[in-house]
Amino acid sequence: MKRIIQMLAFCMLIVMSFSSCKKTTKGLRPAVTGRSGELVLLVNKTLWEGTIGDTLKSILNEPQIGLPQNEPLFDILQLPHQSFSSMFKTHRSILDIRISSKYKESKMTVKDALYARTQSFMKIEAPNKKEMLRMLDENRNKILAYFILGERNRKIKTIKKNVVQDIFDALKQKYGFTLSFPSGYKINKSEKDFMWISNETPTSSQGMFIYSYDYKSETDFSKEAIFARRNFLLKKYVPGPTDGSYMSTDMRSLYDPKHFEFFDNYALETRGLWNVVNDFMGGPFINMTFLDQKTNRVICIDAYVYYPNQKKRELLRELESIMYTYQKVEK
Repeated sequence: MKRIIQMLAFCMLIVMSFSSCKKTTKGLRPAVTGRSGELVLLVNKTLWEGTIGDTLKSILNEPQIGLPQNEPLFDILQLPHQSFSSMFKTHRSILDIRISSKYKESKMTVKDALYARTQSFMKIEAPNKKEMLRMLDENRNKILAYFILGERNRKIKTIKKNVVQDIFDALKQKYGFTLSFPSGYKINKSEKDFMWISNETPTSSQGMFIYSYDYKSETDFSKEAIFARRNFLLKKYVPGPTDGSYMSTDMRSLYDPKHFEFFDNYALETRGLWNVVNDFMGGPFINMTFLDQKTNRVICIDAYVYYPNQKKRELLRELESIMYTYQKVEK
């Protein structure tokens, strides 16, 4: 009897050790690899060179709206399944496409952090090509949203590791909310009705304008009202490099606003291009305008990038991620 009890205790110890190892191993997943905006696409060569590949390209190579040059939403790294080695398993974004008669029905599944921390992994299975094409067509927006959100969340996590406290505190005191800006950003200008924050390098500029005003009527959320105020403030506070020059909005470039909820607040997101009046500078911007119902004020968070003749997608995505670090300060 004593021997049986000893054996049972020994087995329990083994099970507990194994369980502990599993938890420890799970916690020790490696960091993701790959460049920001890059996606590993697992699909066999024959499918990639046919209608399945054409459909996948039309989804993942869809242009990012609001940029002066054509840049796709993702940079695709296509691999056949047999080449999916450990070298690629830790990649930040993986889309796995599988067609086989063994699948009784089509299915799309996602698994965060499958092989690496913060990883976005999606698998789409279908019994035949027709079903796969249907799945891709019907889930186009879901596919893009999943991987775009994954990129944003990774950027937010990185940003929050090294927040500029001066900016964090200034926004808290001035506007009653916070944004997390990473190292490199500084306050350029802080006026009663306007704040300008930017990260300047010898070749690029990433910046954000933040301003607020009393909400009076629904017309405050018309495109005309939003950009009339934007242009007034930019002319007043954001001079260009030469006398008489100032930043403004290229009104011909504006895309239709996206209506949505931004942290439980009614919001509009508008993308387009900015330029400098009486000069030759320009680039993309995102304007986020939302209503803080508790204070009855309109809040505008407006990000821009200047990086002439270079790709701007990821610089703008960083600023967009900063927007989503928004936190209302409850009094």
